[in-house]
This record gives sequence, structure tokens and C-alpha cells, in this order.
Amino acid sequence: MRDNDHLDIESDEGEDGIVTDREIRQMALGYIDDAFAEAVASGIDSAAVAHAALFTAFADLVTTFGEEAVAQMAEDLPSRVRRGDYTLFKPLH
Repeated sequence: MRDNDHLDIESDEGEDGIVTDREIRQMALGYIDDAFAEAVASGIDSAAVAHAALFTAFADLVTTFGEEAVAQMAEDLPSRVRRGDYTLFKPLH
């Protein structure tokens, strides 16, 4: 979230209905993962879905934060990819 670390929403979990930024991001990832899986199950190539998701994500980030801020964030992507931040299944050595 942009302005605070908590959102007050109705929830079956939690004592006071407060959901943290991390929980919101996890929920969002679940929605994206479901949509991705549905598109692939419908016969769309996973690489095409990934490119569309990246385009949509970057377009939204640029709208929200501006081109320069997103360009600076994107500068860190190569090192994050190389260190395995986006690797789901790491080989066992």
C-alpha cells in the first residue's frame, strides 16, 4: 500500500480485522497466480501471459509512481534475478 502499512477490512482471520501490507501483497499474488493459471489452462502460452503481466504491472507502476521512479526500480531487476529473488525452485546441491 502507498500510505500506510495496514488496511482495515472485513476478514475471517485476525482479531481486529487489520490486514498488513504483507498479507495484502500475498492476497494479490494469489489473484495474479490464479489468473495466470487460468490463462495457461485456456491455451495461452505462459511466456505470452508473463509478458502481458509484466507490461500491465509496469504500466500501472508508471501511472502510480512515474517513469523515473519505475526506471530506478527496474535498474535493480538484473541483480535480483541473478541472486534468485524470482526463482521458485532452486536446485539442490
